[in-house]
Order: sequence, then structure tokens, then C-alpha cells
Amino acid sequence: MKRILAIAFILALAGGYWFMQNRDRFFPKPVATEVAPQRWQVGTGQPAPAIPSLPNATMPENGTNATAGNATAEGNGTRPAFPADDIVRHDFVEDLSGYLVDRYLPGGTKKNPGSEGRFDLNVKSVNIRYGVDFNGLNVDPADTLGARKVVFSHVLKEPVLDFLHAAYTPLFLDSLERALQSTTYLLPSGQMSVVSEAQRKEMLTLLAARLKTIGKTVSSLARTDSIRLLVTKYLEDMESVSQAHLAFWNLHGQEASISAKNEASARIKTTIQTREISRQRLLQAIVSASNPQGMDASELIYLAQWVYRRSLEDPSGLGSLAKAGELLVRTAEAVHERSLEPQPEVEQVITDNGTLSEGQ
Repeated sequence: MKRILAIAFILALAGGYWFMQNRDRFFPKPVATEVAPQRWQVGTGQPAPAIPSLPNATMPENGTNATAGNATAEGNGTRPAFPADDIVRHDFVEDLSGYLVDRYLPGGTKKNPGSEGRFDLNVKSVNIRYGVDFNGLNVDPADTLGARKVVFSHVLKEPVLDFLHAAYTPLFLDSLERALQSTTYLLPSGQMSVVSEAQRKEMLTLLAARLKTIGKTVSSLARTDSIRLLVTKYLEDMESVSQAHLAFWNLHGQEASISAKNEASARIKTTIQTREISRQRLLQAIVSASNPQGMDASELIYLAQWVYRRSLEDPSGLGSLAKAGELLVRTAEAVHERSLEPQPEVEQVITDNGTLSEGQ
């Protein structure tokens, strides 16, 4: 028995010695790399999660030699350049971030003297900005309808959506931080004030809630066939109102009898009542399907019509549209998580045109 124990003890010592000599093969030593001045990232040598690749995804040319003033990517520890899409450029993300920050009005300021901050984001205004002006989108703005077709036919594909979400969410978060750090507000006293940490958290929290509601609503609208039928009925009733008004005004250029004019006037009232009934039914269906919080009736109707138009352009693309809504919800969650973190140092970013975007 003692002999067996002695042999086991010797084997244990030998095994322990072998493990200590080869432990680096099983547990790689963490390696610290500088990702920005005074900021370090610790890794184990394992590859980072891959961003879905696309044939049209590119990296900025001459990224390591890009300059902003006297700054260089290597000299300032700038982050690696983000992958770029040929249609949805980095400029779009930067412009959108600045636009969203501009929609936030902190409390106690000239424009919002109340105690709480306000986030005035209107879906229609966003759609006009990027569906008419096409800021940051690589299309011909002179051809509005053609440009929209190019954007939607490109973006509303699941591989493209996956790529844009994975590649652009970090850029979006950093762009929001840069915009917040460079924004000032006018106080009632006439003095200018920068965004405080509490206001930063408030803005990101309000934005996250807004994006989540919009994403859930778009996804529900794309997946609910009955809502699109109600949109069709509502649009038909709107057209009936327009035709009733036209018929009434046409009578003024004719020698119409009073009874004919009264009948035309009554027709206007009837069509308006019918339209409002359709509108209420549509709203009830949207609320039941998505339970939107903080969106008024006009925005919900507008979103329903927007999704309806996309379904007419490409009936098979509704699945991608629903996924776009889901990815927007995930983006909202990322924004909310960022709001719980302290304000980070904003690093320079190499944009898709090879220049550096600097924090303030």
C-alpha cells in the first residue's frame, strides 16, 4: 500500500511540473494594448467577434495616414477605422447623431425652462431629412424617387441590415458622445452651458426609449397583415374626402342649384366622418399590436403609411423591414446601456473618407 502511495505521489509531482511548464498553452497570458491615449484594453489573444462582411463594405483608404490638423492615427492612438458601406456612409451616422442630440432640450434652459429634459423627435422630420436631403447617403439627391429606391433596395436586405447594425452601432454610440460633448445650451440668464453628466444620461435614456418604441412599432406594422388592410381603407377614405371637396368647389364655377350645393356639402361631412372612423380603427389596431409609448396618433398613422408604401414597393421585403425594427430595438438597448456608464473619453475616428473626426 505504501509503495502504491509513493508511486502516485511521484506521478502527481511529475504531472504538476509538466503543467507548470506548459500552462501558457492552456491559459494565454493577457496582453494589454493601448487603444487610445491612457486607455488600455486587455485581451487573451483570442479573436474578436467578426462583423458580417459584405461585398460593398470597404475600409477607408489611407486610414493610417489620415490627418486632422496635425493629428495622425498612429501618433494619437486612434481606434482602427470602422468598416464602411457604399450607400450608407459614416457621414450619415455622424449627421444623425448630431441631429438627435439637437432634438434634446435639457431642463432649466432658455428653450425648456421646466425642471425635466425634453426630447422632441418627430419621425416625419427625420424621414424628410434623410428621404429628401439624403444627408450622408451616397445617392443623387436631384433624383428624389430614384435615390429612395436605391437606398431601400440596398438597405432592406437582411445581410446588409446585419452588417450595418454590427459595424455602425459602436460608431453611433461614439458619435452621440462626441455630439453631446460639443453641444452647448443657452440658459435663461443668457449664459451658455455645456451638457452635464446628469443631462447626458437623461438624453441617452430618452433616446433609447424613443428608438425602442419606434423599432417595436415598425416591426409590428410589418408583421401584421390586418393593419395594412386598414391602411388601405383609410387611404381610400382620405381620397373620398378630397374628391368630395373638389366636387363642391367645382359647383361654384357652375350655375348650380342651392340643393346641389347642399348635397355636395353634406357629402363632404359624410366622407370626413367615414375617414375618421377608419382612422380610429387603424389607431386601435396599431396600439393593440405594438403598445407604443410616447408616440402621438399622427406619428403612428404616418409610420403605418410609411410601412404600407414599402410593402407596395416590395411585398417580399416585409420580413427585412420587420428585422430592421428589431435591430433598432437592439440599438436602443445599446444606447440605454451606454447611459448607465460614465462618460467615456471620446476618441478620434477615421471616417469613410479617410479623415479624422475629433472629439471636443
